[in-house]
Amino acid sequence: MNTAQVALPEKLIPVFEGEADVRGAHGGRGSAKTRSFAKMVAVKGYIYGKAGISGILVCGRQYMNSLEDSSLEECKRAIEDEPFLADYYDVGEKYIKSKDGRISFAFVGLDRNIASIKSKGRILLLWVDEAEPVVEYAWAIVIPTLREEGEDWNAELWVTWNPRRKGSATDK
Repeated sequence: MNTAQVALPEKLIPVFEGEADVRGAHGGRGSAKTRSFAKMVAVKGYIYGKAGISGILVCGRQYMNSLEDSSLEECKRAIEDEPFLADYYDVGEKYIKSKDGRISFAFVGLDRNIASIKSKGRILLLWVDEAEPVVEYAWAIVIPTLREEGEDWNAELWVTWNPRRKGSATDK
């Protein structure tokens, strides 16, 4: 059995250790949060897929009018940076899915289509990037939706944001 090593900034390594329902990181621009989380979303999908677990990795933002506004490109670059991930995933112009058919990525905007999260089956992980403007109503829909888990999987919520105001819904 081969073991892959993934390079992450030292400050973010503890975020991904152990079991968790919620993982998050906040900080300023250029702190490597987005690329690191994009890479780890793909790694988590790889781990699930190799374990025979199928499901969806959802990447969301509060405001997303098109795929150009999503984390799609960050996820693509993160996958391309790691040979074992590039071998595992089929990366198209507008999609990412595992070659074995177990794992797929979905990119959603929480502002316009929060209900679409509720209709997605078997969400393994939801990563909300640029999460500072996410409102309480959106978190009230998202969090209970993620609690629909199975025997062989535990849905996780991952959040990255640049804090602008204390007491925001995301900050809470």
